[in-house]
Amino acid sequence: MTMKFFQRGAIRGDIVTLLIAGLALVGLLAYAALSGVELPLWPSLAVMAVNLFAAGRLAWTVLKSKKRL
Repeated sequence: MTMKFFQRGAIRGDIVTLLIAGLALVGLLAYAALSGVELPLWPSLAVMAVNLFAAGRLAWTVLKSKKRL
């Protein structure tokens, strides 16, 4: 039994993922600026991967919804 939901509005899972990843990136940059140490590599790569994945998923969702209309 599958359930399909069509969520309308500005706050979707894709947008929330981008916001959280953006806040993580800002936190990493603030940490590096305030502490004076270099930006840690692995957390930076993880945040970058999440941002790229979320942006790709958001673009795919928008294209899919435009084709549906």
